[in-house]
Amino acid sequence: MSLVADTKTSTSAAQEAQPHYAVRPYRLPAKIMHWTVASLVLFMVASGITMKQLGSGELTDFVFTLHKTAGAFILLLVVGRFCYRVLFPDRSWKAERYRRPYIHWLLYGLLLAVPLLGWAGVSDFGARDLFFGLSLPAILPQGGGWSDFLFESHAYAAFGMLVVVALHIGMAVQDHMTRSRWDAPEED
Repeated sequence: MSLVADTKTSTSAAQEAQPHYAVRPYRLPAKIMHWTVASLVLFMVASGITMKQLGSGELTDFVFTLHKTAGAFILLLVVGRFCYRVLFPDRSWKAERYRRPYIHWLLYGLLLAVPLLGWAGVSDFGARDLFFGLSLPAILPQGGGWSDFLFESHAYAAFGMLVVVALHIGMAVQDHMTRSRWDAPEED
């Protein structure tokens, strides 16, 4: 047996000893933040559509306050998750050639932009109260006349985010289904 054959045999044995993950495993805090944000985004879309259909009234005000509170929490979680990634990097992570990080960065951008547009809209509109006796600080002066534009931009960006989320899910499913092809040696 040649030296090259021995090296290939030991390399393939080492690869077989490593666990096979279809999607790279993340640490528990990252998983909790990911799935909390994912659940809240679905709630936000449902509550936003519901508010629009209800019109005005006490129930709409309750859903609107719930929507604003959840949006503020999403913004905190996204900033927290980004800080977690920067402050506690995963040392075992290595760049993988099949990853498409632009979708993740676009998703992060939208997860920041959508709540900020909503926050700017409620600042201009003057409805900054949240649950638990909290209130959002104003990021725009009240009564500037921008609230309709900001709320419409908030809604369009939210629906755009749904498209990016669908791409994100599709890519995760594709990664899961085709991972064995990436583990195979490259052809010349």
